[in-house]
Amino acid sequence: MSEVQKNLSTDVLIIGGGIIGLCTAYYLRQRGVEVVVVDQGAMGEGSSFANAGLIAPSHFIPLASPGVVRKGLRWILNPKSPFYLKPRLDVNLISWLWKFRQYATADYVNRHKGPLKEFLEYSYKLFEALHQSNLFDFEWTPRGLLMLYLTEGGRQDLAYLHRQSVELGVPAEWVAGDQLSGFLGHLSTTAQGGLFFPGDAHLDPGKFVKGMADYLARNGVKLLENTPVLDFNILDNRISGVVVPDGEIQASRVVLASGAWTAVLAAKIRIRLPLQPAKGYSITIPWQEPRFTVPLILTETKIAVTPFRQQIRFAGTLELAGLQLSINARRVQAIRNGVKRYLPDIGATRGSRGTLWAGLRPCTPDGLPIVDKVPAFSNLWMATGHAMIGISLATGTGKAIADDILGRKPEINLQPFRVDRF
Repeated sequence: MSEVQKNLSTDVLIIGGGIIGLCTAYYLRQRGVEVVVVDQGAMGEGSSFANAGLIAPSHFIPLASPGVVRKGLRWILNPKSPFYLKPRLDVNLISWLWKFRQYATADYVNRHKGPLKEFLEYSYKLFEALHQSNLFDFEWTPRGLLMLYLTEGGRQDLAYLHRQSVELGVPAEWVAGDQLSGFLGHLSTTAQGGLFFPGDAHLDPGKFVKGMADYLARNGVKLLENTPVLDFNILDNRISGVVVPDGEIQASRVVLASGAWTAVLAAKIRIRLPLQPAKGYSITIPWQEPRFTVPLILTETKIAVTPFRQQIRFAGTLELAGLQLSINARRVQAIRNGVKRYLPDIGATRGSRGTLWAGLRPCTPDGLPIVDKVPAFSNLWMATGHAMIGISLATGTGKAIADDILGRKPEINLQPFRVDRF
């Protein structure tokens, strides 16, 4: 990857080298635009790198929903639960939680599940097109998603999701307990049944971001790693330049796609974003001979189980603990224990086995991303706040931002995702 040069200039500068920043660069470069991408670390090694890799049109219910509030109140202070809040006095966190509670209503979900579903389906089609282009391999696997349940409460949660799916026209099929072997093969399970979404897919997110970064570097996009943005230079109502350690990068247009760190950077130009970083964990173990190929979501524990060609990944938890990436051993053990409840023979419970990873997902209080041109500036766009569906929405976000920058009407309605809605 390139090193910083003093007084570098470009047509579009993208701040953030995660999957959304890289996808935005891809769609701009496809139209011949000169692009520079900067990241405070290595390209693609943030929250994109080792998540579950689900490309899921089934995830059309916003994070802010009545069910999350109801369960969250029971889970919130339990470090072994799917949702954990590290106790601390933080005015921004308190404000975010209050707003989240206000948004988490049935009416809000009903008004926004349709636009979110359309966004997810649009992004899915773009992933399909990328796969068919054979630019690089990212293990695209369109074999659906199976959500398993153990209890009557879990079945009721899936019944609610099934009703919403039928209403929106999202294919969903009930799977009885004695039919689960058709998905899991000889792997034993204690699950009582499940809900199958045949229209979902998965990919290897690490392969995707590294493959995309390599492709962009070979095709004229300048990628500047380990290059934190220190400040912005402003002239009238536009960003005239971005200050980095070795100089300034001047750009005609700027995209802020820095994930959980976007709010910190936005504050430098007096934009207040109600974002909270939500830490997620994953455990990845070798998987030389896959025994099943359809990813799972374990409903009661909110854990995803994703099979790749040579490894299997267990990903989950939502931890509000600030902008820090320390690994909480109890959270990791909670994932191991949660997997064991459903899949006792899979091996995830071996304490010394597996590669541990943590990443921060940027969450808005209404559970929807921010994908918009910033009204206060003539040349600034923002793409952040995607929470746990950032990978699912990455191509759609990148294409929509690129189209808007180029003066083309985006192919999806971005009104629900505007930056000034809070």
